[in-house]
Amino acid sequence: MMNRTASVWMVSVVLACSGGLAQAQAPDAASETFFELKIRPVLAESCVTCHGEVKQNGDLRLDSRQAMLDGGVSGPAIEPGAPEESLLTFAISHEDELLKMPPEEPLSREVRDDFAAWIAAGAPWPEATAGGPIEGKTHWAFGPLRPIEPPVDPTGWATEPIDQLIAAKQREAGVYPVDRADRRALIRRATFDLIGLPPEPERVEAFVNDDRPDAYDRLIEELLASPHYGERWGRYWLDLARYADTAGDNSDYPIREAYLYRDYVIDAFNADIPYDQFLHEQLAGDILALEGPEEDYARQVIATGFIAQSKRFGTRKLEDIHQIIEDTLHTTGQVVLGLSMRCARCHDHKFDPISANDYYALYGFFAGTKYPFAGAEEVRRPSEFAPLVPPSRLSEFESQYNETIAHLKAELSTTEAEASQAIGDAGFAAAVEQFVGLPDRIERAEVELLRTTRSQNRRINGVKTELTQLEEAGPEALAPKAYAVRDGEPTDAEFQKGGDPRNLGEVVPRGVLRVLDPSGKIDLPETGSGRLALAEWLTDGPPRDLVARVMVNRLWQHHFGKPIVATPSDFGLRGTPPTHPDLLEWLASDFIASGWSIKEMHRRIMRSETYRLASTRDPNNEAIDTGNTWYWRFDRRPLDAEALRDGLLALGGNLKTDRPGPHPFPEVNTWTFTAHHQFKALYPSEHRSVYLMVQRLHPHPYLSLFNGPDAGATTAMRDSSTVSLQALYLLNNTFVHDQAERFAGRLVTSMADPDARLQQAYLLAFGRRPTDNERERAETFLAQYQASLISEGCADDRCESEAWSALARAMFASNEFFHVD
Repeated sequence: MMNRTASVWMVSVVLACSGGLAQAQAPDAASETFFELKIRPVLAESCVTCHGEVKQNGDLRLDSRQAMLDGGVSGPAIEPGAPEESLLTFAISHEDELLKMPPEEPLSREVRDDFAAWIAAGAPWPEATAGGPIEGKTHWAFGPLRPIEPPVDPTGWATEPIDQLIAAKQREAGVYPVDRADRRALIRRATFDLIGLPPEPERVEAFVNDDRPDAYDRLIEELLASPHYGERWGRYWLDLARYADTAGDNSDYPIREAYLYRDYVIDAFNADIPYDQFLHEQLAGDILALEGPEEDYARQVIATGFIAQSKRFGTRKLEDIHQIIEDTLHTTGQVVLGLSMRCARCHDHKFDPISANDYYALYGFFAGTKYPFAGAEEVRRPSEFAPLVPPSRLSEFESQYNETIAHLKAELSTTEAEASQAIGDAGFAAAVEQFVGLPDRIERAEVELLRTTRSQNRRINGVKTELTQLEEAGPEALAPKAYAVRDGEPTDAEFQKGGDPRNLGEVVPRGVLRVLDPSGKIDLPETGSGRLALAEWLTDGPPRDLVARVMVNRLWQHHFGKPIVATPSDFGLRGTPPTHPDLLEWLASDFIASGWSIKEMHRRIMRSETYRLASTRDPNNEAIDTGNTWYWRFDRRPLDAEALRDGLLALGGNLKTDRPGPHPFPEVNTWTFTAHHQFKALYPSEHRSVYLMVQRLHPHPYLSLFNGPDAGATTAMRDSSTVSLQALYLLNNTFVHDQAERFAGRLVTSMADPDARLQQAYLLAFGRRPTDNERERAETFLAQYQASLISEGCADDRCESEAWSALARAMFASNEFFHVD
């Protein structure tokens, strides 16, 4: 082995030649971020296997700072503050055949420089993790899926993997599952869960009386086959995709074609498109469309609405594109990988091992993408939308294009002539008043001249703008369009220092997160943005297991009201560890093995004994596990905003179950929205709530009251609150009163017998018949209310329906109606 003096001399030469000493002065090398980003992952992946708790080659451990200071047979591994005197620095330089680490391939020059910088800064080790050694693995979320063998449940309660893994945690905690839910509770739970609507009484009774062993399985299949399934579960994805019908710029311009993406998501869930394909289409559907069959072209282009939905800013066309791309990256990172990347725009991530270089490597994929423009204060017409026909068919619109151009030119000529005449007339009138000399009439005439001039110039400019945009766009302007993206040229982004696009640094080649793929590189095509390669890397490359973990965690969350990882969009170092890590691993593995089928995951979860537990309380269990962390019962949950409204419409008999199509936005040639006069509208509807028009800057009054999603940002978990305004809404709002009247009208019209009518009311609203006590109370209420109405002069033919409407309002405002057991 080379002697100590020679080692020191050799390391000094290596560092000086590589610029390592200069990098060792880096100001952030002493930070916790630097260690977590650049040092810990290398130690975990490349060092502790041979120099850790299990194995210590040369009596050397590298899994803690103290172990490095203690060293092995050759002495201390590091000399804090002196990288040129540290054996570790020399060993990773690979300058000596007898002392080189790792023994096979050397670490990259960048990594070696990082270690030199860290040692020069004193080799700081974060206090939060100083107590335990580094394990020979990465953060739990970043590594490959672990094989899981579900343990046998000695009680016999659990026979399937989900239940076996749940039961193992219950045994550890000392809690025991309650009994199964009764069939009435179960069908109401499953129906609201999968389609977001109350079950019809006939279906409830049929299920209760169905003694076939596969009755429950049949129910699940029936619900999964319903077109309402996609409306329910597609809404959860729209929360994540920050779906809105407006752009979010300072005028909040409407997007007439946004609904196409909403409908794509609903259809994709109904068709059970494999989740990996679903992601490929949303990140690169425009590229896939060029390669696939023509019948899929429009659908796949529309899918990229996921990217197009990025929030817009400012008053000009695609102003602050760097912020638009940031929103794309932030949303994609959180939704697909469960990682926040926004911090890395300005500097290396403070918490997760994501560098600013990684950020701009991903940035290039979207910098080479053409985003649509919805319109804004200074450019009021939408443009750059993606055609829904292949390029080979755009020539079909040439004849129509030429006719439209000719029509617009004629219209411009006519408009200019009419404007000249109108302005001339106003000018003549003003001149006459000047001659007459009456001050007030002169002022009115001058004001009218100014108003006319402005108005006519707006007319002319409107036609000119439309003509110019059409001429620039060419025949494709007349093809059907989607608010979707188009592929551009290969683009490597310049590093934006401090996140400032005016302060640019070196060009960063397109690449991927090194924490998930140490090379940071993927094979890219010679043309285009490379988004398809990125999408395929996410589901077929090293991130695959993380992508699966994130999605199954979301599916579990919506079935049980709480996720296994309590921070569903943050699986990073500051996220919450899973309550059931083995269950999460098993679910993710099963998800991939099923071909990424979301419906198959529904079946797995809903057929489990855990899902079918009653929501009853158990004092012994509650004393140990107040929050039901170990799933010894099913948590009672409030209906979300959509299910509550849809349920009221269903009971009123006026729910429209067809698909409504586009919203009734004003004609585009009338758009004059500004930051001070923003677009704002509320369109009444009796369709399902997923079809309501939602804006980015103006929350929908109903949805926001009942904790609907924030359309301005990706929403992983909706807020949960119970406030007095919600109760007041259910008691006093006109919509609720109208639905109560409709509900009562259905009952009174269809059934003459009050007792049968009351039973039907309870079956519709609660999925069960009333108890004897409830029947007596309802009869007393109806009699007293009707007598009160008569005393106030209510007509006989109105008193009965009014009394039943009042009972309906009381039922709507009850906890039982508002919650699902």
